[in-house]
Amino acid sequence: MASRPLVILHGWSDDGASFDRLARHLAEDPGAAVIHRIAVGDYLTLSDELRFDDLQAALERAWNERGLPRTCGSVDVIVHSTGGLVIRDWLLRHFDPGSAPVRHLVMLAPANFGSHLAHVGQSILGRIAKGFIGSRQEGQGLLETGAGILRGLELASPYTWALAERDRFGPWAEAYGPGGILCTVLAGNTGYRGIRGVVNEPGGDGVVRLSCAHLECARMALDLMPGAAAPGEGNPPIVPRIVEQRASGGRTAFCIQDRIDHGSIKLDAPASRLSRAQRETLARIRRALTVEDDDFLSFCDECDRNNHALTRGPGHPRAEPGFQNTVFRVRDDFGVPVTDYLVEFYHPDRPDGGGLAGQLHQQALRDVHCYSEDASHRSLYLDTHRFLSLVERGGGRLGFSLTAYPILGSGGAVAGFRTFADDEIRDLVLEIDRLKDWLVPHRTLLVDIRVHRQQSPSVFRLRDARE
Repeated sequence: MASRPLVILHGWSDDGASFDRLARHLAEDPGAAVIHRIAVGDYLTLSDELRFDDLQAALERAWNERGLPRTCGSVDVIVHSTGGLVIRDWLLRHFDPGSAPVRHLVMLAPANFGSHLAHVGQSILGRIAKGFIGSRQEGQGLLETGAGILRGLELASPYTWALAERDRFGPWAEAYGPGGILCTVLAGNTGYRGIRGVVNEPGGDGVVRLSCAHLECARMALDLMPGAAAPGEGNPPIVPRIVEQRASGGRTAFCIQDRIDHGSIKLDAPASRLSRAQRETLARIRRALTVEDDDFLSFCDECDRNNHALTRGPGHPRAEPGFQNTVFRVRDDFGVPVTDYLVEFYHPDRPDGGGLAGQLHQQALRDVHCYSEDASHRSLYLDTHRFLSLVERGGGRLGFSLTAYPILGSGGAVAGFRTFADDEIRDLVLEIDRLKDWLVPHRTLLVDIRVHRQQSPSVFRLRDARE
């Protein structure tokens, strides 16, 4: 292990003390003598007025007060859960690509694209799940749960979308990989036991979905705008067009930790009481902290093979479905959010979408969540294996539509959108091979849709003054 300080940051509703044992496990490693200091962070998350802006600014102050180095590649960092967003935000705001002080970044169950618990964090359900009934942080009022932080942690939040736009698709993305930040994401595939298990869902660790932990993602832009009108025709047809589809830049390692939940990944137990799964996790953390540039890509491939064995298919007794966190953002051609819309999947060659429509929505679509403060953002949780299997059995073609409200002319609406029931709107049809590029297990896909807003002729007329 290189001679660099190690910084450990906790997550929401937690504190630094829960990582003291992990620090000891790493310090007791025979190769750890070269670590000259380990700094365990402690920061507030439960005060309602706090935002991620505040957390990254407070980290910057604490980093300087502690005298931690700021030169390129001079520090290693381990983060848990919300800590992943804090460190990414801090790096973006205070360093240029290629100058980051972080060399190895190990993310334990990071909420890179949010958590399904964030929107229930202020309810008793959230309190049971996190197990902090009766706990208080300094500066926290009675019954405060960190509302500002939870808004950023909610599924489909504009905050996590904007963060990904900046460090996964811009120049910053290339800072991840050999020659830059060697980032490894470790996430469990097992939910909580006992009463806390009421919050579990497939494809996650009880708090964070695997697909929301993975830092590598993809982005798609779709236009539902008028095409060219033929001479003598009325309204030009709406022609759906995919104007962009790209994967995030750089390279990060992602590894599923079998039989590990959101709490056990912290390894907060004496060495003698760590489970076999936890010992394997500790070994992988050590590997992630010591891997070097020339071995990093092969380490990523090794992690991919592990994930493949644990994902639905032959070869592993615990293979499970792979889910995709598919996040939609819909705006009109004026850039205004469209908050009332319906996304549908169906068979493009059958009346009413055929039986495929019902099967996809009932069997492959596991959850839909609209962001609480802006319903133009919403997350669809898709079982990728089930979805692709159903489409393949149905003939290998998928139709996609989006109906936005208000519908022009419906109920007297003089401004709004045309629907896919209108003959002037073409279907977007995807063949199975193209669809496989869309649906990838254990990742997030950001789908940015622009729809055409129209106005009735009655909204504005100009007449000759002599009329």
